[in-house]
Amino acid sequence: MLTFPGSRANSRTSHAVPDRGCALHATRLLPGMTVVLESLLDDIARARERIWISTYIYRNDLMGHRFADAFAAAVRRGVDVRLLYDALGSHATPAQFFEDMRARGIRARAYRPLGTVLRRGVVFPREHSRIVVIDGAGYVGGAAWADEWLPRDQGGDGWHEVCSRVMGPCVGDMARAFECRWMLANEADGRSFDYWTGGVYDDVEFITDAPRPPAIIYERHVERVRSARRRVWIENAYFCPPRGLERELIDAARRGIDVKIIVPRNSDLPAIRNASLARYRGWLENGLQIYEFLPSMLHSKFAVIDDDWATVGTFNVNPTSLRWVSEANLIVKQPGFVRDAANLFERDLARSEEVCLNNLPKLGALARMRNALWSLGLDLLEPRYASGRGRGALPEPAREGGFLPAIGV
Repeated sequence: MLTFPGSRANSRTSHAVPDRGCALHATRLLPGMTVVLESLLDDIARARERIWISTYIYRNDLMGHRFADAFAAAVRRGVDVRLLYDALGSHATPAQFFEDMRARGIRARAYRPLGTVLRRGVVFPREHSRIVVIDGAGYVGGAAWADEWLPRDQGGDGWHEVCSRVMGPCVGDMARAFECRWMLANEADGRSFDYWTGGVYDDVEFITDAPRPPAIIYERHVERVRSARRRVWIENAYFCPPRGLERELIDAARRGIDVKIIVPRNSDLPAIRNASLARYRGWLENGLQIYEFLPSMLHSKFAVIDDDWATVGTFNVNPTSLRWVSEANLIVKQPGFVRDAANLFERDLARSEEVCLNNLPKLGALARMRNALWSLGLDLLEPRYASGRGRGALPEPAREGGFLPAIGV
């Protein structure tokens, strides 16, 4: 076993590196929950070997029951169905619901049950990443199994979401990452791990990382913003970036890069929006273009940089992602996928209102003080490494490809 520089002994160790090669992956952007649901349910209906799902939230509502029925049908066909749900994110779901799923043959398992971790006083990390493996197809994105994500015409809240589907060798990496999290589900001491395909594949990177350095998803954003040549477009539900990334975005705007950010007008986490409002003026004065999405809650987390780089995943661009939770992102370097992501961003831009210095929300003194305190709170949560410029933060083996730390199995 090999431990890379900057890793945590006994909790970040390495699998063998896959063979290098230019492996072509079939990728597809899924722009909205109607498309996401159609794709997932179609793959589930055709599955013959495995359906493995890791999620932060799974509820016993319309969405949860609909998929539970689809999972049970797959079990009857002999499919290995595993559901790994985060015990904190799914705390509102009665335990009996998961017992009923198990009685139907679905292998449901809580990630770090609250009763166990509270006795040890180690609540974090939590499993915020969403990894789905259905036979040879893999999914990464922000969707969860609750009615907030169900389209309005199907009885849900109609949250706007974006996911990605991939077929190819990196799906095996996604499956290995899932298996490691599955193994660690009952750990009480907060062991966690990173898994990054690095430069093994020329057209995609799969990353899932834990809330301690090196923060690979964060560093990949920082590096790519720093090298941007034309545009940096970010759509993120909870955007209030660590100061290091904030500086890189401002530097990009100052050198003439088109930096556009789409955030929700109405957020389910008002604390993050309030912290962002405290920073709006500074962002605008330094060249960032801010847009607020109007039709519904925007929960998507994706970015497009230039014409050769896009990422879709669960990474919330704020310090809580670095401090408390495991995330998962797929980076795609295929021009067709990047073009689709850019087209989606432009469609969402047309449904958003630009924030300018002359139309900033007019807030009273108490509201401004509240927002400043939320912004300060995020600064206090921010890990020290995220405040710096981030150069050299990733270990050298990772830069050469094949940084696949996980639990030794």
